[in-house]
Amino acid sequence: MAGNKFQHLFSPNKAEAEAPPPEPAELDDDLGPCAALAKNKWITALTIRHAAKPWESFQFSYLGVRSVFEPTRFEVDFVSHDERFKVVVTGRNLSRLYNLVIQARLEWIKAAERDFAPDGEAIITKIEVVKVEEKKRG
Repeated sequence: MAGNKFQHLFSPNKAEAEAPPPEPAELDDDLGPCAALAKNKWITALTIRHAAKPWESFQFSYLGVRSVFEPTRFEVDFVSHDERFKVVVTGRNLSRLYNLVIQARLEWIKAAERDFAPDGEAIITKIEVVKVEEKKRG
């Protein structure tokens, strides 16, 4: 029964039998100073923690149908019935952050104050939020 997550149910020790084993930790929970992983809680929005202006939050339910990833930047659209916003994140080693955003698992992101991240660590150097004006057909 080694490694069995139900093993605690058959333990002769009552305290051990009542306590389920801890959940395995997310692989590399530390996302660095630029992001926070949404662990074991329901996240409804991605918050952008701007340094010099008010924070903005975008509901994951409005995440667009198409997102774009490049090695040094990614773009995601948030689209409601009357507004569309493009969030452009620039930096290095962004693939994990991109995947967490499109899976609605990232709680917040912010640009780093300085670009001193070690090799291999994700760092966000710039975040742009652009309101996309729809072209009127006519």
